[in-house]
Amino acid sequence: MNRNRKRKIKRNLKKIVLVFIFFLGIGWIIKNKYYDFKLEKIIEEIVPFGEIDYLQKEVGISDLEALANKNSKIKKIMENKESYPEVLLEMLSRNLDMLDYVDDYLDNKGQVFDNTIGNVTKGEYPLLLQYDKKWGYGIYGDEVMAINGCGPTSMAIIIAGLTGRNDITPYDIANYAFNNGYYQGGTSWSFFVKGIKKYGVIGTELPLSKSRMMAELESGHPIICSMGKGYFTTTGHLITIVGVKNGEFIVKDPNSKERSSKLWSYEKIANQIRNIWSFQVA
Repeated sequence: MNRNRKRKIKRNLKKIVLVFIFFLGIGWIIKNKYYDFKLEKIIEEIVPFGEIDYLQKEVGISDLEALANKNSKIKKIMENKESYPEVLLEMLSRNLDMLDYVDDYLDNKGQVFDNTIGNVTKGEYPLLLQYDKKWGYGIYGDEVMAINGCGPTSMAIIIAGLTGRNDITPYDIANYAFNNGYYQGGTSWSFFVKGIKKYGVIGTELPLSKSRMMAELESGHPIICSMGKGYFTTTGHLITIVGVKNGEFIVKDPNSKERSSKLWSYEKIANQIRNIWSFQVA
């Protein structure tokens, strides 16, 4: 190979390397600009209203520091983050709808502000949230309802729809479960068969079966699912399924307005379900 050809090959290799570095840099810029844009879009929706009543954005917990620069409530929380349970901050990072709840957490922890769930119509299942300020600061086991209360809140949704009663709150159920041995670091599964008899409701454990779940729901029997890691939780969680629409499940997730606004197919969530119970009036 002559010297001129070697030089030409070297020049071409340098050009290829420079082009590669150029596009790598462009990719890095686009990625970071998109990341900044994502945060800006979240902040734009937060700041004009001063609160986040209907936002349900998923961001990493580290992003709370970035959001703190442009939102006074998040800034106050992050300046005192050692005063909050770490799990509560993690929940906030995944569910910004909790911001007002967390903002008032230090003042209200341990307090319960209401003994009803509001207006209820028999046959309709209200979306009750475990972090609702009415009961979300109440203590259940070793933490507040907002952290530990998915089981009692799910059960309150079902009791309200099956019976039409509005005087059984998530905190009432949590209190009963705890005082009667159904709390074991969370709500014991046995509560959904034995414990709920107190409320005039029969609970039946179901197999993981699409046809069986559909049949129960079409018979007017709402369902509670214990969920493993996936769309609804990073560890463990309980949700209600209250009906079927267009062949998909109508979900009431006590920890998310956003997830409760969507329909969910059996195929999408089946591999995350750990246990299932259906319910009917005794």
